[in-house]
This record gives sequence, C-alpha cells and structure tokens, in this order.
Amino acid sequence: MLHRCRSLVITLFALLSILSGCAQLNSNAFKSVVKEPTVKVQNISVSHVNLDSVGLNLTMNVSNPNSYSLALAGYDYRIRFNDRELVKGSTDKGFSVPAKQSSVVQVPFTIGFSEVMQLLDSMGDSNILRYEVDADMRLDAPVLNLFNIKSHKKGDIAIPQLPEVSFGDLKVKSLNFTQASFELEMNVRNPNTFGVDLRDINYQFSMGGQKWFDGRIDQTVRLSEKQTTTVKIPVTVSLMKLGSGALNAIRSGDFSDYALDANFNVDSSYPALNNLNIPIHYAP
Repeated sequence: MLHRCRSLVITLFALLSILSGCAQLNSNAFKSVVKEPTVKVQNISVSHVNLDSVGLNLTMNVSNPNSYSLALAGYDYRIRFNDRELVKGSTDKGFSVPAKQSSVVQVPFTIGFSEVMQLLDSMGDSNILRYEVDADMRLDAPVLNLFNIKSHKKGDIAIPQLPEVSFGDLKVKSLNFTQASFELEMNVRNPNTFGVDLRDINYQFSMGGQKWFDGRIDQTVRLSEKQTTTVKIPVTVSLMKLGSGALNAIRSGDFSDYALDANFNVDSSYPALNNLNIPIHYAP
C-alpha cells in the first residue's frame, strides 16, 4: 500500500513538472506546435445614417492554417479617423476557427453624427474619411497561455451625407378680398456622388405664432449627384380666418415673423441612406 502511494506521488510530481515545463515554453516552441493564425482587417463599411449617429461595421478575417480547430479568447480594437481616435473596444467572447478555414468577424459600432460632420468639414468638400485600425486577437491556448495576433490597416471610407437645405424669400403670389397665396423656395443640394430622392414632403406654415397652412407635396424630387434643385412650397390662406396681426402683416408686407416646419423622406441607391425621415425648422 505504501509502495502504491509513493508511485502515485511520483507520477503526480512528474505530471506537474511536465505541465510546469509546458507553461515555460517560449514562443518558438509554441510556433513549432501551433502554426500562427493570421488576422486581416478587411474594411470598414457604413451600415446606416440618421440624424443622431452613423453606424459602421469593422470586418476582420481570421485564417487558421492548422489541421485542427483553434479557439480564440476575444479581441481588442482601436480605430482612428483622420488621425483622431474615436472608437476602441474589447470583448472576451470567444469563438473557434475550423481547421484549414477562415472565419469572418464583424464588429458594429457607431459614431455621433455631429462628430462625423466635424471630421468631414476638416476635409473641405470631400466626404472621404481616412481610417486606421489596430486589432489584437487573443488565441486561447491552455497551458501555453494566451498568444496574441496583431493586425493593422489603413484605408478610406466614403460617408453618405444628408441633403443640404436652404430657403429663399417668402413671396406673395396673389392677394384678393378672400385669400392670399404665397410661395417659399426651398433649395436642396445633394452633396453625394450618388442620386437621392426626396418624397412625402409635409409642411406647416405659421405667422406670428399662428398656424396658417398645412400642406403636402406628393411629387418625388430627384437629385443626381452633386445637383441642386429648388422646391416651391405653396401656401394659401383664407383672409376670413386670419387674426388682425396676420392681416396687418399682409397689408404691410412684413413677413419676417413666419416659420416653416417640414419633414421629408430620403431614398437612394446607397443602402445606408434609405427611407430616412428628415425634419426641418426654418424661421428667418
């Protein structure tokens, strides 16, 4: 019995020595057992654009050259746009890469719309942002500890922009004893290198804090790349329904105290800029 206990102790000690020795293997010994996987940052793409943020996707490809699957313990990433670090993150959520195959890793993230516009303003009339990505994958190798695989990539990404809207002067088109007709020019510029459509233009016109008119333009306004067009917004009001302040404004021709609240939908061939509702408030 004593002999068996001694043998067991010796065996356990030998196993612990082997494991301890494995833990001390250097990277060259590790690479002789496991061929190093490769991580390539493929690109950054735009997933959506709205008034609050721009959604993007970082895509990475992990290739496993070994004849057995490898488990990864997670990854870290840092992303700079125009030399300014805006995004960084980390995850401990592991995944495996099959033998002799590759796995695609997609990392969604968002940047504030105002931050993106500030970056684009610094580029002049261009909608191209420079990006630089540093990624660090952690290979989960029991006993051999963790082995990190680094990747670095520089590239460019085109950011779709919202239509630019400005307004002209309010003009009186006709005036008689029963009603007055006005027209307000809305100038719309498409700053993108692809066409956009404006549809379902709804608007409310107010004067002196009093709502005058609700309207809708059902016609779709099509703008090709970099094109500017003018949308004429008609307003017709019944003089019988107006208060004295509004009548005085019409008589005097003083139309400085008016406001237009409108919204329209934007569609385009660019998937990230599609079916987007844009609200507008204008007061001269």
